Amino acid sequence: MKKITVEFIRLAIIIFAFIIIMTLLFAYINQVESKTLDFLGELLTIPVILITALVPVWMINDLVKKQVADKSIFNLTFFVSLINVFLLGFAMIYLD
Repeated sequence: MKKITVEFIRLAIIIFAFIIIMTLLFAYINQVESKTLDFLGELLTIPVILITALVPVWMINDLVKKQVADKSIFNLTFFVSLINVFLLGFAMIYLD
């Protein structure tokens, strides 16, 4: 697999996690009563937390090994993963 393909896969994974986090936060803050969103939240919370924690580690590992194909995609992925970490921190601390 080419390095650029790995970069795009990593970006797609982190954007998927971002969309799930934003959807669940939007539903919680606006007090949307939906069994589907409740089930989705219970089902995807742990995988999203793992994705948010492991993708930056994977990225730093590739950065140390100098296997980064495109710095702009790498920076975008890192920025979105940082936003995910802050959103999860916000959700865990203030929306308890």
